[in-house]
Amino acid sequence: MWKILALIAAVLTGLVSLLIFILSINLPSVETLKTWKPPEATVVYDAKDRPFGDVAVQRRYYVSLEDIPKHVRQAFISAEDRNFYKHFGIDPVAILRAAIANIRHREIKQGASTITQQVARNLFLTPDRSLKRKIREALLAIKLERAYSKDQILEWYLNYIYLGQGAYGVEAASRIYFGKSVKELTVDEAAVLAGLPKAPTKYNPFRNPERVKERRDYVLTRMYEDGYITEEEYKRFLEKPVRVRLENRYYGMDYFLDFVKEYLVEKYGELILAGGYRVYTTVDRDLQRHAVESVKRGVLRVAKANGIPFLPEDPYEIAKRYEEQSVELKAGKVYIGKVLETSGESLKVGLKEKVFEVDRKGLSFERGDYVLVRLYMDRKTKEIRAEVLPDLQGALVSIEVSTGAIRALVGGYSYLRSPFNRAVYAKRQPGSAIKPVIYLAALMKGYTQASLIDATPRSFYDPSTRREWTPDNYEGAEYGTVTLRQALAKSINTATVNLLADIGFDLPIEIGRSLGIELKPYYSMALGSIETTPLQLTSAFQTFANLGIRCEPYFIRKIVAPDGSVLEENKPKCERVLPEQETRVLVDMLRAVVLEGTGVAASSLQRVVAGKTGTTNDYMDAWFVGFSPDIVAGVWVGFDIKRSMGRGMAGARVALPIWIDYMSVASYMYPYRDFPIPDGVVVVNCPKPMLFVSGTENVCTGEQATPEEKPANELEGIVDPKYLKKEEPKVKEIP
Repeated sequence: MWKILALIAAVLTGLVSLLIFILSINLPSVETLKTWKPPEATVVYDAKDRPFGDVAVQRRYYVSLEDIPKHVRQAFISAEDRNFYKHFGIDPVAILRAAIANIRHREIKQGASTITQQVARNLFLTPDRSLKRKIREALLAIKLERAYSKDQILEWYLNYIYLGQGAYGVEAASRIYFGKSVKELTVDEAAVLAGLPKAPTKYNPFRNPERVKERRDYVLTRMYEDGYITEEEYKRFLEKPVRVRLENRYYGMDYFLDFVKEYLVEKYGELILAGGYRVYTTVDRDLQRHAVESVKRGVLRVAKANGIPFLPEDPYEIAKRYEEQSVELKAGKVYIGKVLETSGESLKVGLKEKVFEVDRKGLSFERGDYVLVRLYMDRKTKEIRAEVLPDLQGALVSIEVSTGAIRALVGGYSYLRSPFNRAVYAKRQPGSAIKPVIYLAALMKGYTQASLIDATPRSFYDPSTRREWTPDNYEGAEYGTVTLRQALAKSINTATVNLLADIGFDLPIEIGRSLGIELKPYYSMALGSIETTPLQLTSAFQTFANLGIRCEPYFIRKIVAPDGSVLEENKPKCERVLPEQETRVLVDMLRAVVLEGTGVAASSLQRVVAGKTGTTNDYMDAWFVGFSPDIVAGVWVGFDIKRSMGRGMAGARVALPIWIDYMSVASYMYPYRDFPIPDGVVVVNCPKPMLFVSGTENVCTGEQATPEEKPANELEGIVDPKYLKKEEPKVKEIP
């Protein structure tokens, strides 16, 4: 009997040995790890060389073991492989313990993979759960232990392991969950991270705080049992709550980062996202954060003021509201729906058990998205139907005047709700924000800001519509004869179109082209019937603010490869495209928009600023683009489809408050100063101080003339005192 059993055992041992030999024949060579490093995130820096974010295939920042605190290493060893420094790649004791537990429960309750086995699996094998893979994993682990030190294997593990939220390795996870480097982690924070490899989603610190604390306390218990912390420390750490940086829940989800990523991939390919490059940009981290909040606050304010339904930004909050909402299917009511299917221009949207087929209206949706739907009664069939409601959106672009460097870029109300970058890609009608082009053309043809123009309505043939067209003014206002300054400050449509008729199309189109905007030879172009993007329009105003010198917008300063070589380096590219004198007079007119016109609310900034409002037909688009001598910002608000925001929702009411909110920080980052007055421009009281190109100031006569001299100090607030103290330019008085 014993001989038979011995024979069977020998045969089985031989078969197992043969199987192990066969499986070991084609094992990957562990020698390749001598020169291997895992893919790292490409880090993006702001204008002050501060980390702004990253673009990555795997968000990882490789750190050496010596830079990882001892208690962090101990937390992972206690949680994952307490015999790590004792075994030879596999842990027979752990295997036996796991086998007994699994047999007792008749299911897989425990695993026995060592840290070395996890490294072998992650670097060389697939994650399937077959016996063949487990044997190969064990063999590779033994080979790794023979070829490399324990510390080297632990370093690979701590840098490679996935810890949820797109974070690979302890450094990335530490930054995302706690907002700091792994070097700064406390013991209890290290225990939180060490509890994640088992199930990163289940124990996500942002979503499951109770489970996370339970798992953290388990790791702390293991650390206490293993002698890594004292009983006193153990009890103290157990009492501490789990605190994470909730604002980092959507770390890396930013319109500017997406813009950078698109540029890198298009120019260098996706490999740059996994190469550990450093990308130095022009964006200011603080201004970008403030711009995001300014757009968010402004859009929500408009939505609430006009009864426009909107969804919360947090997708988890939306999902919760969707499940908890009471669906009574009443016409006129607005509900949260869930996209079940997309097909062409139609969507199937679920409201609990009820499913509606709706027109997507050209909007972009994917399966699983949550949308707002309004129910209505079909007049013919008398059935309840649904229509999808678009989100109210906004965009902001900010550019440094003297360089063209993009300082902030926000492409929507919420990246989580829609990653489409409206600041760069949305083509919208600019409305009256295009008018400065018409008035600059008039100045270049010899007009002045004191020249008179008839503002009574005229009819024009518009080739774009092939019919007669008669412009009207905001709220139906009527005017007679006005100055160019008044016409631009008050945004008088009739005066602007009449002015275009007088000067012709050629020069405005040429100016537009030099600014990067394509205008069409239609009279309606004077009121912004063409299309442009927020980035293009803001760039045009940068040229005005820079007195005719256009700087090409740029956002990448330098790209540095891992070996220190410079892949790309960019400097400001500026050239004069408009005459300095006439452009300075235009700036004075745009200053009047703030001092006495549609943008008067901006005067609350107590800074020298200028700009222009813009509103399109039926209040579909609202704009304000304005600037100080140092920074320009453009704001757009509207829907992604042609839909009114509500009566009276003009640029001054909708976009200007966002602009003021942003510029209340941005303009104060530069010293107070006025726009310089170049040679060939004079200041004249007409009857208030105005700028004229030298030789054209004689237009200011008769009733417009100042009857008596005014002391120069009365010009303070309109012209910077440092210019008034100089002999040139002179403040010329008209007797």
